[in-house]
Amino acid sequence: MEKTDKKITTYSERSLHAELKKRFCPDEDMHEVKIGRWVADACDGRTVYEVQTGSLSPLKKKIQYYLDETELNVVIVHPVARDRRIFWLDENGEMAKQPKKSPKHESIASGIADILYLGELFGRERLKICFAVMEVDEVRLLDGYGKSKKIRATSVDRLAGEIYGLVWVESALDVRNIIYPMLPEGEFSREELGRSLKLKGIKLWSAQKLLYDSLGLLECRKDGRRLVFEKKF
Repeated sequence: MEKTDKKITTYSERSLHAELKKRFCPDEDMHEVKIGRWVADACDGRTVYEVQTGSLSPLKKKIQYYLDETELNVVIVHPVARDRRIFWLDENGEMAKQPKKSPKHESIASGIADILYLGELFGRERLKICFAVMEVDEVRLLDGYGKSKKIRATSVDRLAGEIYGLVWVESALDVRNIIYPMLPEGEFSREELGRSLKLKGIKLWSAQKLLYDSLGLLECRKDGRRLVFEKKF
């Protein structure tokens, strides 16, 4: 996607995905490689790279095939949008306003919560997850509701901005080392868990289930109707 002061000239649906794939595997001859019945985002002969900008759930069968039927190392690249800029386009594709920073920020805990959807595959030898903590540019059309036309506006594209850092995770110990410093000492409620990790809704549920049920990193007891958690180690 090319950007000028006045106009965003071109866009495609999967720019963030394509840009991350190129950053992790610059040789485009290694992109879209068929492995068995699957097509990998990239493969250099030793490592297969899968870029997943949404939930990790759709990747599960694909990753299981790589681990069970090949000897390839597997890296899942998952962006965490710590900062976002919003670009608004009018109906002619002209930039309607200067880009504005969004108040929404993802934390590394948001990415960690998605590990739940890999199930028993997480922790397998040869599988690593790389969380790219970064800036993401979002392109939206001013075609929504309300005076501003921003309510339920069409999301056109997402683009990779600056990458602040890469966080590599391959075991429960890695999750523990990342998450434990965020959590309160002693006992804490589900609400305090959410505030500490800056998560709510389905993301909070996923993080709770991962940390307690899947990885066993939290103790849990009931205090009446209230769940009370504590670090296990």
